[in-house]
Amino acid sequence: MTTPRAPRALARVAAVALVFAGAACWAARADQLEDVLSRFDRVQESIHTLSAEFTETTTSDLLLDPISARGRFYLTKPDALRWEYSSPEEMRFVIAEDEYTGYFPERKRAERRSVQRWSEQIFRFFGVGQGSAELAKFYDIKLAPQQSGGTYLLLLEPAKRRVRKRIPEVKFWLDAETYLPTRIEYRSKNGNTRTIEFHEITLNPDLAASLYEVEIPDGVKVTRGFSGLPDFSDDSAQ
Repeated sequence: MTTPRAPRALARVAAVALVFAGAACWAARADQLEDVLSRFDRVQESIHTLSAEFTETTTSDLLLDPISARGRFYLTKPDALRWEYSSPEEMRFVIAEDEYTGYFPERKRAERRSVQRWSEQIFRFFGVGQGSAELAKFYDIKLAPQQSGGTYLLLLEPAKRRVRKRIPEVKFWLDAETYLPTRIEYRSKNGNTRTIEFHEITLNPDLAASLYEVEIPDGVKVTRGFSGLPDFSDDSAQ
């Protein structure tokens, strides 16, 4: 009479074993995430200035082919940022002292606006200048189970529901040796993606203060806007 019960007993034992194995894997991954973020924080704390080349790729169902742009990025803590595109169109964007300036030479157009309200979101968009504690205020941070290519992949889920409706997840790749961001991917609810890949990263270069000044030639129309920035008007990058 005990024979029919044996398979059920074994099944219960197997189920318990799977639960403990899963818990052990989760705990190991949590420990690894803590270690990765700790190393990431130490690197972020050591950064005073930074420069890098970047490639930005945008995909959409409305586009026949992805749009690719290239440029260079500069950062001086705590609040100065410059990114300039060399292709497909020359453009320059600067944030300093909570003011944004964008210049489009080919269009003979420029724009200026206070961005004090969105300055923190802008820095988070580029993934530099802020530690994990600051990111954790706005994202639930997880470590992807599979790592490859000498990187750690962090999965960032926006904490605010209204943001998740537009951007359900952000992917954030860290170099496994330097713990610097190498790639950031924003995927919207409709499947559109914007990916920024960093190359030739230089830590703490000597950057002149004049780098964060944009000289607007006479005759260029200046408007009050920020079309060169991601859409922060509804906290979409928080």
